[in-house]
Amino acid sequence: MSWPVGYRRLARILADVSGSEVRVAPITPFDWALGRLRGYGQLVFEVASTVDRALLESDSDKAVLVSYSAGGILARAYVGGDPPYGGRRYSGHRRVSHLITLGTPHNVPNKGILAPFAEVNELFPGALHPGIRYLCVAGDAVDGASSGRVRRRYERFGGDGRVGGDGKIPVQSALLPGAESLVLDSVYHGRLFGGAGGRWYGSDRETVERWWPEELRVGERLVEKPHA
Repeated sequence: MSWPVGYRRLARILADVSGSEVRVAPITPFDWALGRLRGYGQLVFEVASTVDRALLESDSDKAVLVSYSAGGILARAYVGGDPPYGGRRYSGHRRVSHLITLGTPHNVPNKGILAPFAEVNELFPGALHPGIRYLCVAGDAVDGASSGRVRRRYERFGGDGRVGGDGKIPVQSALLPGAESLVLDSVYHGRLFGGAGGRWYGSDRETVERWWPEELRVGERLVEKPHA
């Protein structure tokens, strides 16, 4: 539910640490609202189109896909392959080398507005493609036991809300079976959840460098074509 312009700072940081060009999928809060009514197929198509444009405009053959919050669900549907999603069959697993999710609610109950996320779990379970490096990053800044409001937020994603999380997504919901996991203390879901001085996944270079893979950093990349 964020505007693309809100990721400009994160995009600049990623370009700096990776030495690669960065594209932001043009998905708006209006698109998410329509997705609740019509399904999220069109949003996955926007992810696919952004990756295709990035690769066409570069000398890369694969991209690193960084997904924040519910965007990680769209990314998993895009790389999924078979069966089709939203009436389209994507081959994103052929175009992506790394899939990094930041505070994504992977594990959710199959009910209410979370039902489409649960559907993606059923269609494309876990870290499905061995050729992709899956990295799931979770923030551990707020214990649900310390706040009734936070506990209720965590309980929406199933289980006991008296656990750690980023203020919106509990840790256990943000970790995908079969994927690499990284839990970061003192990292919140977003600026609204951390208060003054609180850090979220993309707030500054120091935080980004806590989760950005070593092999993708400037001067430390493996010998291969650069990623978009």
